[in-house]
Amino acid sequence: MSTMSYYSSASSSGFRASPPGVPSKCWCGEEITTFTSKTKENPYRRFYRCAIAMKRENKEHLFKWVDEALLDEINMVNEKCKRVAENLSALRVNVMANMELQNKNIKQMEEELIKKMEGELLTMKENVEELGHVMAKSALKTVGIAAVIVTSIVWLWGRV
Repeated sequence: MSTMSYYSSASSSGFRASPPGVPSKCWCGEEITTFTSKTKENPYRRFYRCAIAMKRENKEHLFKWVDEALLDEINMVNEKCKRVAENLSALRVNVMANMELQNKNIKQMEEELIKKMEGELLTMKENVEELGHVMAKSALKTVGIAAVIVTSIVWLWGRV
């Protein structure tokens, strides 16, 4: 059996496990090339192999059918999509929980602020009332003092 027909008709199960998806390098470090099978079992089926493996019969070099590699890639992308969807769901739940907590905190802060403002308003009202009483007393004292001064001036004027 020639090297070309051996490798192109073999399945990947007879070799070292190939990496998932489309390979880029062989185990030997050589770049991977796409070849086409010329066997009766797999006519025109494309596969990945390094150039060294095509020249030598060495089972240790990477071999992978292109269609299987692409299917691996599709499956990996599907798995990543599932993980992203799960992460997005978890993120959505976290964001909603955080928003609820923030709304609760905002309402609590709003209630505290209203209570403080009501307290300050009541204190200001009491201060204004007290100031009104103080001003009224002060005005009465001023009128009383003015009356005493005017009376004293009139009395003194009358003596003169």
